[in-house]
Amino acid sequence: MPPCAVLIPARNEGPRIGRVVASVRAVLPESPVLVVDGHSEDHTADEAQAAGAEVLTQQGRGYASALFTGYQALQGRGHRRVLTLDADGQHPPEAAPALVARSIEGWDWVVASRQGTRSPTNLVNRLAHAILAEAVRAASGWRPGDPTSGFHLLQNDGLMRFPEWLRAGVADANLRACAGRAGLRVCEVPVWMPGRTGGRSMHAGLQGWRNGVRSLRAVAEARRLVPVSTPVMP
Repeated sequence: MPPCAVLIPARNEGPRIGRVVASVRAVLPESPVLVVDGHSEDHTADEAQAAGAEVLTQQGRGYASALFTGYQALQGRGHRRVLTLDADGQHPPEAAPALVARSIEGWDWVVASRQGTRSPTNLVNRLAHAILAEAVRAASGWRPGDPTSGFHLLQNDGLMRFPEWLRAGVADANLRACAGRAGLRVCEVPVWMPGRTGGRSMHAGLQGWRNGVRSLRAVAEARRLVPVSTPVMP
């Protein structure tokens, strides 16, 4: 199996990050693990280091900024394939080899998708996902099955293009719209994902609605940011 670096953005995930890093290292023992700490107010950085990860403090604030910090650092070290997952325990590391295996086929972006897996979710999230998926379709011509999954692998043009798209400050449905318009080859892999076991999701409550509005605006901005190229899906 080809090597890949692993990127985990984390903020205030001290009770969970150690288990996530340890699980990733057990599944991908030869892959370096980089945790980008988003100015946590707890022991996230210490727990990540204790589990064997390198910890880097993110530049700026927010999820997109954390990803930007990580991708820039890993590209600067010559890594050409980067697997990203969240620190809250919702993304099962044991599914990582399936994403790596599909990347061998040449896909620019391999995404773990909840679609069709009966992963636990609520009505509000399902409605929000449907709206975002339709917004991506209107902006790019293809409809993602899971428009917000942060469990994915980038390589080739995907890894090269993502940092510039992250400058919009949003990192979910808008990336799908940009990828579709740029003609990247995208593959979704069904992966069952459990619910969050603790902490606070950025998609919860009033903050979640604000993030949803920002995502819709960023999807619309993708029309200006990325000229239309060839279709993304084969």
